[in-house]
Amino acid sequence: MAGLTVLKVESSAQTTSFRYPRVQVGRLPTFDMPPPATIYGHLAGVLGEWFEPRDLEFTYVFEHSGKAIDLETIYPIERGAGKLTLAKRGWPYPVNVQCETNIQRREFLLKPKLTLYLKSSDGEFIERLRESFRAPYFSYILGRSQDLATCHNAKTIELEHSPEAFFADTLVPFAWRPWVSPGTTVMMPAAIDYERRRQAVQDRYLQITRPPLRIFDHADDLTSRDHLPAEFLIDPGDRREFAGRALFRGLHFWPVRGPRVAA
Repeated sequence: MAGLTVLKVESSAQTTSFRYPRVQVGRLPTFDMPPPATIYGHLAGVLGEWFEPRDLEFTYVFEHSGKAIDLETIYPIERGAGKLTLAKRGWPYPVNVQCETNIQRREFLLKPKLTLYLKSSDGEFIERLRESFRAPYFSYILGRSQDLATCHNAKTIELEHSPEAFFADTLVPFAWRPWVSPGTTVMMPAAIDYERRRQAVQDRYLQITRPPLRIFDHADDLTSRDHLPAEFLIDPGDRREFAGRALFRGLHFWPVRGPRVAA
């Protein structure tokens, strides 16, 4: 079967954070991997505009060296009373909005590394993305806005198909949960609906970190090979040895979902 041409982007940073969208106060935890909704924002920042994803799909490999907690100052803005409440402080005008700083504890990830794969039938758009990663429109980040990142490489590669593969530091379908032993079930934002006050659209995923998921006939990581795809897309440039058995990295692609989410 013929290979598939995709864009492979390699990036790293000193720190990053992917905050839970519904946690606003107290300790702010981070996801261990970028939520799929984050990928659209990541690409929009590189391009410098919102865009229609069409048939654009992604997958990634995301690694980090551990978690820590930092103190972060936030500036929550609230509606004011519309009265002269600050007249004694030298502001003789109605207060329509007010803001008081708040210091919170926020988790962050150390030394993150992101390998992002992008595929689309629109070759011109993939080329535009490749050029944009070389000169991002906005400051290049992986998650939290103050954590600058570096794009080391953006190139097109050929993926291949194989009935055997390994998956690690990535997301695979939740539907695989009954048939594989490694992995943790997570609920993540699949998209952010900017037409509904930035409402997060949630979905379930199977997060594979350590140990990796090895897929081949009679592998110990499987409860049933028959319920998984017969073949996987693999990166022939990423080969690992598992107890003397060579496997290539498997890739499961997800649709990139834009800022307008259908009801």
